Amino acid sequence: MFRALRLLRVSFVLSSYFILLAPIGYAGFAIWAMIPMRDARWKARKLQWVMSTAFGTMHKILRWMRILHFDPREVDGEFPTEPCVLVANHPTLVDISSLLATQSNLVFPVKSSMFRTFWARPLLEAADHFEASASDPFSVGKVVDKGVERLQQGYRVLIFPEGTRSPLGDLHPFGRTAFEIAVRQNVPIVPVVITCKPHWLSRERSFFNPPSEVPRLRIRVLDPIFPEAEGSSSRALRDTVSERIKTAITEFS
Repeated sequence: MFRALRLLRVSFVLSSYFILLAPIGYAGFAIWAMIPMRDARWKARKLQWVMSTAFGTMHKILRWMRILHFDPREVDGEFPTEPCVLVANHPTLVDISSLLATQSNLVFPVKSSMFRTFWARPLLEAADHFEASASDPFSVGKVVDKGVERLQQGYRVLIFPEGTRSPLGDLHPFGRTAFEIAVRQNVPIVPVVITCKPHWLSRERSFFNPPSEVPRLRIRVLDPIFPEAEGSSSRALRDTVSERIKTAITEFS
């Protein structure tokens, strides 16, 4: 009975989002993105603020509807304000919206299938997000260059180094892109641990299979790790960060 009611609420929110809220939000974002401005960086930061506010509103509605509890004001730990690379595990479909609801002035690589769509690319580029890599070394190198460029512009770069959603209670192997960006620009890696209990929106549990209890998503920011501490080696930095996040997942699960 409770699960059926939750499924009904989930279906209502999902249909309302795609039929009403998403088109309105896209139109407003597109209009703002098309306004000509002399300072492209100022414009990008305003668009990031709009995106952060929109996702914050979305999560407020999800809390109010008792579909998913995530409050951007309840993050454990402090996000650095200076340029850095944020590295997070990826247990759910709402990890990126949760992080963006918590922080503006974040940029991230977007999957090519999304980035290259005619309706999304102009908006993503206007907000200074960039295209994620394929498997070939040339595209990986372009992502590293873009990440370094964004750090030089004063942004914080967010990357999910698994490249896909995490297995339940564990991690896929980390790629080295995020860590190469940090080493080249000599900025800290900030490990971020995301948990959702009971688990939902994962590979194991789909949107339309909600648990009877309201899932609670938590974000925990761990202490930064500086490249020099790992001999400025992206490989060693990757291994240290991966182990630290894996340990924290076990601790918080």
